[in-house]
Amino acid sequence: MKTIKFLCSILVVLSLASCEDVVQVKLDAGAPMITIDAFVNDMRQPQTIRLTYSDNYFSQKPNNPISGATVVVKDITSGQSYNFADNANGNYMFNLTNTDTIGKVGHTYELIVTHQGNVYTATTSMYRTTPIDSLIVEYKEAGTFGSKAGYRFSFFGIDPVGPVPDYFWIKSYRNGVFYNKGIDINITMDGANGAGSDGLIFIPPIANGITPRGERFDKFDMCRVEIHSLSEQAYNFLSQVQTQTTNSGLFATTPENVKTNITTTSSVKVVGWFNMSAVNWKQMIAQ
Repeated sequence: MKTIKFLCSILVVLSLASCEDVVQVKLDAGAPMITIDAFVNDMRQPQTIRLTYSDNYFSQKPNNPISGATVVVKDITSGQSYNFADNANGNYMFNLTNTDTIGKVGHTYELIVTHQGNVYTATTSMYRTTPIDSLIVEYKEAGTFGSKAGYRFSFFGIDPVGPVPDYFWIKSYRNGVFYNKGIDINITMDGANGAGSDGLIFIPPIANGITPRGERFDKFDMCRVEIHSLSEQAYNFLSQVQTQTTNSGLFATTPENVKTNITTTSSVKVVGWFNMSAVNWKQMIAQ
């Protein structure tokens, strides 16, 4: 009798499981928006501003590039303008000589994008960065939970003293490949995660974050680290980008459009950000 009751219970569970249906949520497709990725810096290398159209939330393909626009960065402080050339693939380039630079700390800049008669503008200033004193590399044995053996990098740097907070984006590269996932965004205020650490060394979570997610470098791999200065608004923008791109799991919140500092009077809306960064960098081979 107990066996019969047990088998009946199993059949009830299976019958309930068989009633489950996969629900396909269909979202309304909104009108494409202009996306502008305009993070320009003072390094003596070609500078790129990227223009694309936004796509549906669940789309897995790259955004469609925008060609035929006019892209200008104007140094309001000096009055000089820099015209970015259309590469016909969504990238607009300005080529620099090895003795030239666009950005100057303390100067204010305006971005002017014109596309199909519509004008998109943004204004920002370039703030100071800070030197990387040294890179530190250590060999780590394989861990008990599946982490592989290899080299881990960190850096030593000091946040400059006042008079206002400094905001930085620490970018790291492995053999020239940028760690570009949302979870890899390594931003800091005064070398820490908030106020109260002005003029001190960068805290370990920031300094060790140049080797993200338990990643390990192999012998003779090149690690490159760059400290990009940010405005406070750009820091908040990247913080929101990180939140939205890692927004998953049981406690995920409703997705929302990330804020933008680019304005327009056009009916074609725009998202993205314009920032001018001063940069210091170092690189080192794992060995």
